[in-house]
Amino acid sequence: MKFLGFFVSLILYVNFDDMKFYWFLYLVFLLFSCHSKDRKDVTMDDLSKPSIHYRLNVKKQLVKSPKSRAYDSISFFSKKLADSLGITKNQIHRLNNLLFPDRFNPIKSDKWYGITANDSFVYKHWMYVDSNVAENTFYNWLDNFGDKHLSLKFGDKMRVSPNAFVLLLQHRSVLFLESKNQLNKNRILSLIDTLGFGSTWKFVLFQNKGTKTEWFEKFNITSKNENRKS
Repeated sequence: MKFLGFFVSLILYVNFDDMKFYWFLYLVFLLFSCHSKDRKDVTMDDLSKPSIHYRLNVKKQLVKSPKSRAYDSISFFSKKLADSLGITKNQIHRLNNLLFPDRFNPIKSDKWYGITANDSFVYKHWMYVDSNVAENTFYNWLDNFGDKHLSLKFGDKMRVSPNAFVLLLQHRSVLFLESKNQLNKNRILSLIDTLGFGSTWKFVLFQNKGTKTEWFEKFNITSKNENRKS
């Protein structure tokens, strides 16, 4: 509106002899140019991105939700694990996004994370129709693992994640547990066994926070690091 008022005033002021008319056209062109530069082109990428305000609200809802129904939707084993780790039901949140192992048609999955004052613990479990599908999922995931989509070979020694994690392959199941803190491998495996999941693991990939990966095979957790990388 300010621009329109200025434009009308300019028309009333100018006497349209030849020289002033040319100056008038020049000023009009200059004003339109400045006005168009002030506009910002909006791309499809901008439209698809959630606003900062929206992201902050979502984060607050996740962390500060007074009552969570997520706890009721997780498996009985998950509830026992959360209780053993000191994660309360109001700190449990479901992970509903599809991940790499979901591409292999699991017959059952259980994915959640718990936020406490000291930790962010993640639990993911996929069960498949038979051991062949579970093993195929495991090896395909190793070929495209983590946020960096690394290709891991059994025995590789590298730092895959800034967090501690353990990846387990059982008869028909693939489990992934992650923590922003240190994980005690023997304690977490013993806890899973004690709670009733079992201890017959085909393969175990373990990495503690700030260290490199360790590989183990079979139920007796024998170290297997022939193809070591420094």
